[in-house]
Amino acid sequence: MFPILKQRDFFWGLLAGCGIVAPVVLIALIFVGAAVTSDYNQILEPISQLAATGSPHPGWMNTGFITYGIMILGFGLVLYRSVRSHRFAWLVLLFFMLHGVGFLLGGVFSDDPRTTESVSTVTGILHNVFIIIGCFSFVTGMLIFSWLMRNDPSWRLLTRIFLVFLAVILLTFVISQIPALAAAEGVMQRTYGFLSIVLIEIAAIKLLFSTRHGRVGSGETVDL
Repeated sequence: MFPILKQRDFFWGLLAGCGIVAPVVLIALIFVGAAVTSDYNQILEPISQLAATGSPHPGWMNTGFITYGIMILGFGLVLYRSVRSHRFAWLVLLFFMLHGVGFLLGGVFSDDPRTTESVSTVTGILHNVFIIIGCFSFVTGMLIFSWLMRNDPSWRLLTRIFLVFLAVILLTFVISQIPALAAAEGVMQRTYGFLSIVLIEIAAIKLLFSTRHGRVGSGETVDL
């Protein structure tokens, strides 16, 4: 019994660890990509330009998107497991799968370079569609997760914090769409991206510790 428990704890702990590592890998590769891309401006330019067609070293950012997407798929499973007793738990799994697949495919298809904005390629359109799906799926998935866990004593405070962060993320995104602020697209994108990463890190660390203590959320214990 105990070896099985340890094996399952290790497996789910590993998936929770994916939520901790994935944002770190993404951030690291953003900085590496920016460092090897001459004339790239972190404030003015979106992250996708590091992997745009014609970029000198697109592999760094593409690797970041793909690696992040794959690892988030694993994190989505352990996040779903923590709310599986709820009627709408499947929505958490669905939106986090979309979040992971969206970023994965965003790394497969390259964005169009901003120097040729008037020319939109199929690859560039697909890149933006998948990244947008990935971003909105994250917000939706975290909103549903926070709502389902709002009455769990061990999550009550965190879910309130999550809801505040998600409101700020949505507000920042809306502000970033204002034409007058288009020049600061890079910093706006990094603002709501940073807040999203903080949410993932907090949830992943919480789930990792819950797994180590045999708790999986909503007052449940690990099944044997």
